[in-house]
Amino acid sequence: MKRHTIIAVFPTRGSLIDAIDRVKSLDYIKIRHSAVVVKADDGETVVLEDDISVSEGSIAGGTLGSLMGALGIAGLGAFLLPGVGPIIAIGAGALLGGLIGGATGGITASLIDLGIKDEQVEELTTHLSAGRVAMVLDLEGDDNVVNRLQGDLMPFEAEVSVP
Repeated sequence: MKRHTIIAVFPTRGSLIDAIDRVKSLDYIKIRHSAVVVKADDGETVVLEDDISVSEGSIAGGTLGSLMGALGIAGLGAFLLPGVGPIIAIGAGALLGGLIGGATGGITASLIDLGIKDEQVEELTTHLSAGRVAMVLDLEGDDNVVNRLQGDLMPFEAEVSVP
């Protein structure tokens, strides 16, 4: 099976929702990644995608690292320290774990590319008419997948293209 990137532009949000249900039920494609681009009448654009950004990776890694650092220090017996020792030890563990986890999460997210290029989505937002919505799919299928998908999306008035 080959990988394909397909863009389908819909006249309304309702037709997009119905088309998403239809595409998910198709057995001849495997969706690897997807994005939905919405352009409001005032020109504002919203992009919803399953890609993780560097800042999201940093936040997730930092949160998990803080928790693991605090629990690790507590597990090593920090509560046996006299006075405010446990608070300082657990706080330092959480801080160090958060810093390491945040850096690791950010680097990992920057190295992972889920298939849909940011440039493709940006170009789509500039060409998308106001009030229209688009679905970008990174999928696996045979050589005829684009033609079959066009036929399946015809009832939803989608304009299907391959960048």
